[in-house]
Amino acid sequence: MFISARSPLLPITAGILTVTIFAIDALTPLDIAIAVLYVVVVLLSVAAWPRRGVVAMTSLCIVLTVVAYATSHGLAIYDAALARCLVSLAAIAITAFLALKGQAAANALIQREEALHQAQTQLAHTSRVTTLGELAASIAHEVNQPLAAIATHGEACLRWLNRPQPDLEEARMAVDGMLRDAHRASEIIRRIRAMARKAEPSYVALNLSEVARESCDLVQRELARTGVQLSLELQDDLPPVRADRVQLQQVVINLLMNGIQAMTEAHSKDRSLSVTSSLCRTEEGECVALTVSDTGPGFPVAHIGRLFEAFFTTKKDGMGMGLPICRSIIEAHGGRIQAQNNALRGAAISFHLPVIAEGVIHG
Repeated sequence: MFISARSPLLPITAGILTVTIFAIDALTPLDIAIAVLYVVVVLLSVAAWPRRGVVAMTSLCIVLTVVAYATSHGLAIYDAALARCLVSLAAIAITAFLALKGQAAANALIQREEALHQAQTQLAHTSRVTTLGELAASIAHEVNQPLAAIATHGEACLRWLNRPQPDLEEARMAVDGMLRDAHRASEIIRRIRAMARKAEPSYVALNLSEVARESCDLVQRELARTGVQLSLELQDDLPPVRADRVQLQQVVINLLMNGIQAMTEAHSKDRSLSVTSSLCRTEEGECVALTVSDTGPGFPVAHIGRLFEAFFTTKKDGMGMGLPICRSIIEAHGGRIQAQNNALRGAAISFHLPVIAEGVIHG
């Protein structure tokens, strides 16, 4: 039976094995170094307890080895038996030393991985807040639209109610419109707060096309300001992916802003941005792909291989962190991201994520 490193059976197994080895070593006349088997107990203790527990278990094994020798041979000294005892003690001590070194190295590695994860989370959060700052005008516009509609519905409601014969049906429809727009404004604010909040990723089943639409809504004002035409070719019936909504929105918004800025800085006359989603099959299996394509100048061929390197940028005022963060997010979701130039003009960045297995969705 396989026992995992976190299994509560480990301490029980170590205890039973210790008692068994001691009983055989102390009560049977076998001329072999039975106590050497205590090294198995030491190795089990490394997986079951921290450093103090391993030291305590090692000490117990050493004591039991000496007690078993004294029980079997008393105070008499037998060269062969004493040699077996010393070999067993040496094996236990050496195993414990190496096991403790390995445990310390593993703990240090875990701590470094946790520190790296925290640093990546902090960097991703900083990038999201920076992006929100760049989209301040667009966000204000998106929030203002439903608020203005609420005011319009409110005025209409008052007019219907102030008539000599109040039209309650029209007033009710106006109030329904107010509620719809209030919900819309609330959803926009919720998305913005989610992007600004510093929190651990929450992986749930998501429709990538829906996430892409929400992301496009947040850059509508920027699209209008720069004169970029947005084209959406998103399939609604795509299978879900297991992902964090906020992080995927961060990736899509970053890719959209990169395309907008590339066309604006190049003073392109025909500024078009397209976002497409589709189902594809890769070496990893069935995936959902999303592609953001622009009609800008494209990437210099010599730079394509370095676009996702940290601090490498093709922008005048860029920091070179947007695409590397996108890559780390996509790869953390089990996907891949790549960049290429279009056949005619412009560039495209696409990524794909593995779909959730049918049994996992319903399980």
